[in-house]
Amino acid sequence: MQTNLNIKQDEVIINDNVYDLKGFAKVHPGGTNALNIFGGSDASVHYYMLHPHLQMHKNALEPYKLRNAYINDNKYIVNSNVFQELKRKIRIAIEYPYATREWYLKACIILGIEILLEIHNIVYGFTYVKSVCLGIFMALIGLCIQHDANHGAVSPNGTVNWFWGLTQDWIGGSSLLWKHHHVLMHHAYTNMDNEDPDATTDIIRLHIDTVQRPWHKWQGIYTWFLLPFLPLNWHFKEIFDLYNMNHMGRRIALTARNEARLGIILRIIFLIRFYIVPLYLYPLWDTLACISMCLAVGGGYLGINFIISHNFEGVKHMNKNYAQRDWCITQVETSSTVGGRLLGFFHGGLNYQIEHHLFPRICHVHYHKIKPIIEQWSQEHNIKYTYFQSLPHNILSCYKYLVSMGKIIM
Repeated sequence: MQTNLNIKQDEVIINDNVYDLKGFAKVHPGGTNALNIFGGSDASVHYYMLHPHLQMHKNALEPYKLRNAYINDNKYIVNSNVFQELKRKIRIAIEYPYATREWYLKACIILGIEILLEIHNIVYGFTYVKSVCLGIFMALIGLCIQHDANHGAVSPNGTVNWFWGLTQDWIGGSSLLWKHHHVLMHHAYTNMDNEDPDATTDIIRLHIDTVQRPWHKWQGIYTWFLLPFLPLNWHFKEIFDLYNMNHMGRRIALTARNEARLGIILRIIFLIRFYIVPLYLYPLWDTLACISMCLAVGGGYLGINFIISHNFEGVKHMNKNYAQRDWCITQVETSSTVGGRLLGFFHGGLNYQIEHHLFPRICHVHYHKIKPIIEQWSQEHNIKYTYFQSLPHNILSCYKYLVSMGKIIM
């Protein structure tokens, strides 16, 4: 949805108006880093997705308006009456949508244990048991800490979100690329072919418009074995993405150059800390095997959470050529929710995927409170709300979906 916009990298479009992003970033309450990824983009969808506003705050933006920019390629109704109705309900239920003491306590414990495990490995050597634990806690950092922070859901203070968001860089990812991938692309255009990078891949056929390949008939089996390899892609390929300012086939806004430079520095530090130092101190095949075990466990844990959320029987597919759809309705129909509060504690609330996609700037500790509200709202408006009682039920539905999407139609 970002083609032929004819705007500069330090500008942004909201509701057919072009604004000076660089200028507005200086006074933005959420901080400069929260806006960097939107340079050169139409952020109309994102504006209503990330703010509780029922209407656009024109007075705040007016001083930074540059000109009009009428575009015809946006297929979403982004601020419908039904979405405003839901926002009102959620605002009443959740007075403070950010992190609570529970979140901070959990975040400190998870991060502390992960650091202690790394130190213990360096001082006393590697074992498979510690490697499994390290993989789990690195995944928990990704699910329970950085995810909220890089969505701006930890605090109304942008600096606080930025600090906790860097935990993504600590575990070998990139806070900048994560926001570029998830906030800019995936969340705004969920399950939309050629717009959502999570739905657009040739290796696995996840979208109905993806061209079928002979190997897809086996994807119900091989997909699960690919998930543990995800960290290798993040650790090594992404450093080139940061250098080239290009990720998932799309240019990264030039306003994010300083973030990219910091990301490269932090990635080099991670590679030295995670790979080079351990193999230098303990040059054994067992050390390499332990590192691989850690990556496989962490990648598998994260990968399963990602793939089951938007790939299940009856999921809605989107295409930019389809008839215009209400954005909030598509978020419900392209996502699923599984389990309850206990699962959410260990999955960073990502089991509440419907709730998260509707309100990504609400901290995950609140999702169990808003689930019944959204479920009832969906029922009242005849919107399909997909809920699985348990994780095995969700995984089974995902497997069946992969098999059905992999069948070759002659």
